[in-house]
Amino acid sequence: MTALLSFRDGVKDFCSKYDKFVSPLCKFILAIVMFWSIAHLTGYNSMMSSMVVVLAASFVCAFLSDSLTLAIGGVYACAQVASASIELGITFVIIFVIMYCVYIRFFPKASWVIMFMPFLYIIKFAYFMPLLAGMLIGFAGMIPAAFGCIFYFFMKYTADYMQLASTTPADSIVEGYKYIFEHLVQDKTLLLTIIVFAVVIVLTYIIYRMSFAYSWYVAIITGGIVEIVLFLVGTLSMETEISLSGALLGCILAILAAIIVQFFKTVVDYSSVENTQFEDDEYYYYVKAVPKIMSDRQKGSKSAAGRPETPRKQAPSSAQRRSSTPAHRGESTTGATR
Repeated sequence: MTALLSFRDGVKDFCSKYDKFVSPLCKFILAIVMFWSIAHLTGYNSMMSSMVVVLAASFVCAFLSDSLTLAIGGVYACAQVASASIELGITFVIIFVIMYCVYIRFFPKASWVIMFMPFLYIIKFAYFMPLLAGMLIGFAGMIPAAFGCIFYFFMKYTADYMQLASTTPADSIVEGYKYIFEHLVQDKTLLLTIIVFAVVIVLTYIIYRMSFAYSWYVAIITGGIVEIVLFLVGTLSMETEISLSGALLGCILAILAAIIVQFFKTVVDYSSVENTQFEDDEYYYYVKAVPKIMSDRQKGSKSAAGRPETPRKQAPSSAQRRSSTPAHRGESTTGATR
């Protein structure tokens, strides 16, 4: 445990010390993940899907806010979809603009949920997102999680539409165009996923904010178990195309990943809880203090920073010595005379 705490504190201290370089680097890497995910799901334009374009766009996003990065990602996805179908590109723009103006404009900190949902779907780890959003965002994470699912399924059905359009006569292309929207609206898997993610986010956030011992870990484990149960019940009752074994394994791994995130976020010692009470002119306060668990190095730095300096006795100046010497001599002479 001590080694893990030392490693965690070392990572946090390094990131804090070199934040000027670490923050853009992290944004650069996360932007690469976002653009690569879009190119992987679409890839209709070979030039835009090239690694040079992905790296250039990611470099620009490394110095921008998350909301602007999401906007650039939306433009990139729109260009990819429009290169395959102008009609679907326009539809994607309408959905994205509505989402961006109505929600992300007022909740910019939730934009990363939409940015990384496609990537989590690609690696079969989307079950991790509701737990993470419940821990870090709360109720505000429900809508971006839903939009992230919609965008993933939109791009998925766009690929199906392109395959259908390539093998369908020209007079039946309209039917292929309707295909994507009919499947998007009637997709029970998408509906079940949005509902389950919303429930898990709300439940995780409510328990996470409680003050009983180990509430953070109880929230993570409870959210993961509820996610498994809801997907199990929903898959059997709605006949969705969700692998139960994949959902079970994904939720278990999501719980473990969320616990690791919580370890790097904050670790406290519930065996040393202190309760105190005090009052002022208007309120009476009941305070529960839970100390954080720190490594020995961090404890040493804290104690050194909080230890008051011992005042040093300054030697008298030459002027003070000259002014005090006659008086002392006079006193001693008088005393001797007496």
